[in-house]
Amino acid sequence: MRKRSCAAVVGASAVAAVLGMAALSSAGAANPWDSDPAVQEVLELRRQGIAAMTSTGATAASERYSSTFVANTPGNVVVTGEQMLERFARGTVSYASVAQRLDYAASHGPDVVVLMGEEVVVPGPSAPDAGKRIHRRFTDVFRRENGEWRHDLRHANVIAVE
Repeated sequence: MRKRSCAAVVGASAVAAVLGMAALSSAGAANPWDSDPAVQEVLELRRQGIAAMTSTGATAASERYSSTFVANTPGNVVVTGEQMLERFARGTVSYASVAQRLDYAASHGPDVVVLMGEEVVVPGPSAPDAGKRIHRRFTDVFRRENGEWRHDLRHANVIAVE
């Protein structure tokens, strides 16, 4: 399966990168998920969340966690949405840049979207491994909750640190 970028955001150039990635997603040969409206809605929410995360900082509004969100983190700890937001607020989780490449994206019924791929993140100044490029595999599951797409599950594991 062909791999395509779904979001790439680098620090101060976040807006330009998000707009550039929006154009990229419509250029070139089509991906299986390009014609799936639910996937496209979720990808746009993800782009907005990454832009906020790398510029103003992650918030409950930008991350859109569901009421049951849980993540298996690269640090081998399982956290809830509330715990993840606390980590963002303390600065123990922050990002100078995030770039994601999708290997898979699809609707799983009318109320679930699954995203899988690889991401390269550069942690922010107060986070562990600040300034290093970290390659990770990720799986994100979004679910409709009260009529809105919400980030419901996340798993990310480190495959390399530069």
